[in-house]
Amino acid sequence: MGRAALVANIDESVKTFTQIHLVHVRVDAVEKMTFSEFQQAWRKMRKNNDNPALRYFNRQNDDFKFCVMTLANRERPTTFRQDEIGRPFESFTETQREMIIVAMNKMCRWGRIILCQFSVADSFLSE
Repeated sequence: MGRAALVANIDESVKTFTQIHLVHVRVDAVEKMTFSEFQQAWRKMRKNNDNPALRYFNRQNDDFKFCVMTLANRERPTTFRQDEIGRPFESFTETQREMIIVAMNKMCRWGRIILCQFSVADSFLSE
């Protein structure tokens, strides 16, 4: 059997992947950061820099905030006190805000599990 070679003409004006260079990047300006620091920096760089956790927590009533803080207190007891229920999201420490977000995410999951409201008539038990 004969051997055949595949010859292809490569246009020199087309750059291959290895020839692509980054423009406007300073290597000396790159700092090592933790993932948490990266998340914060990324959030600040985004054009839409709103904070949905802050917005949703602050617009809820005190009953919702009580449930969130009670749920968070189950993980770390005495983190939240009863007199803190009406406070806005931004008044808490970063650790407390993280706990609030975790608790709100748990409650959000419950909302998908329990799809409807229950009737008070369901309080009676049949024999």
